[in-house]
Amino acid sequence: MNPTTNKSLRRIGIDLSVLDRVKTGTSVYAECIYGALKNLSPDDIEFVPLKAPRPMRRKNILTKIVNLGIEVTWLTAILPFRARRLHLDLVHFPANIISPTMRIPQVCTIHDAHFLTYPQGRDPLWSIYAHWSFRYAARHADRIICDSNSGKDEIVNLLGAEPENIDVVYLGLPNRKSKPSDQEAAASLKPYILSVGATDPNKNLPAAVRAFARLLRADQHAGHKLVIAGPPGRDQPLLESIIREENIGDHVRLLGRVSDSMLAALYENASLFVFPSFCEGFGFPPLEAMSFGIPVVASHAPCIPETLGDAALYFDPYDIEEFTARIHDVLSDPKLHDRLASTGLERSSKFQWSKTAASTVDIYRNSLLEFEPACQDIS
Repeated sequence: MNPTTNKSLRRIGIDLSVLDRVKTGTSVYAECIYGALKNLSPDDIEFVPLKAPRPMRRKNILTKIVNLGIEVTWLTAILPFRARRLHLDLVHFPANIISPTMRIPQVCTIHDAHFLTYPQGRDPLWSIYAHWSFRYAARHADRIICDSNSGKDEIVNLLGAEPENIDVVYLGLPNRKSKPSDQEAAASLKPYILSVGATDPNKNLPAAVRAFARLLRADQHAGHKLVIAGPPGRDQPLLESIIREENIGDHVRLLGRVSDSMLAALYENASLFVFPSFCEGFGFPPLEAMSFGIPVVASHAPCIPETLGDAALYFDPYDIEEFTARIHDVLSDPKLHDRLASTGLERSSKFQWSKTAASTVDIYRNSLLEFEPACQDIS
C-alpha cells in the first residue's frame, strides 16, 4: 500500500534494532511488544518495523567503536531519512534511546538506569555512551514508557526525566514452550532450585550460591541442586570462585544461555525459583516462574514486590541467613509450597502482552494529538 493513500491511517515505526544484539530482557520486550501490537491490529494504525544495519560481531575495541558508529549513524541520519521516506507519524524506541535529529514524535521505553546504580565491570565505552544517550532520551522523548513505578522513580531521579512525561505500563510474559528433548534434560537434574538471569552484579547470584551452600552444610535438602540459567556476566568469575570455595561444584549447575524451549523445561521441572536481585526494571523471571506453577522466593528490592505482589516469599537481599531460611521454609512446608504456587499462577495471569499493547497504542494516540496542535501553531 502506498503510505500516502490513506490519510487517516497513522504509520508508527518500531525500532527493532535491539533484536540483532545479545538477547536480554530489553530485546525480549522489543520482540514481544511488536508481536502484540501486530496482533492488536488497530484500524487507525499501521506498524512499520525498522532495523539498523546489523552490528559487527564484538571481538575487540575496534569492532566496539565500529558498532557505536553504526548506531549513531542510524539514529542521526539513516533513521530520520527513512522515517521521511516511509511517511511515518511517530517512532517508538523500545531500548532506552531516541534520535536527536528526528522531527516527528518519539516514544521511548526506558527500562531502568542500572548502569548508574551498578556500574561495576561495565564496558567503559558503552558506559560513556549510555550516560549521554539514556539521559538525552529521558529529557527529550515526547513520551516515556517504563515498566514499573519504582523504575519511574529511578528514571526521574537519576536521568532527569519529568515525572508527568512518564507512563508506567506493566509487561506481559513470553510464551515459551518446551520440547520433549529439553523436558528430558531438565528432568534429569531434579530435584533442583532454579534461578534465571545474567551473572551480573545487580542480579546478586552469589547470594543464591552462598544460601544454597548453607543449606548443604546444615544437611537440609541435600538432594537438591542449584541450577542457574543465563548468559555469563560480570559476576561470573566471582560465582565460580564461591562455588570452588564452598566445595559444592557437584551440586551447582551454571548452564549459561539456554534456548527458550530449555528455559520452559527448567521452569516446569523446578522445585522452587529464587530471585535475589538487588534491583530490577520489572523482573521477568520470577513472574514467568509463577506462570509455570513454581513457588517463588524473591528479594524485596525495588520493583520486585510491585510486580509479584503477595504471591512470593520475600527476604532482604543483603541477608544470606534470611534468604537461606526462606528457601528452607518453602521446601520443608508442602502447604506453603502449594499456596505460593497457586497464588503465583493467579498473579502471573494478570500480566498479558495484549494489555501492554493496548496501553501502548493509547500512548501513541495521545502523543500524536499533542504533536498536531504544536505543528499547527508553528504553521
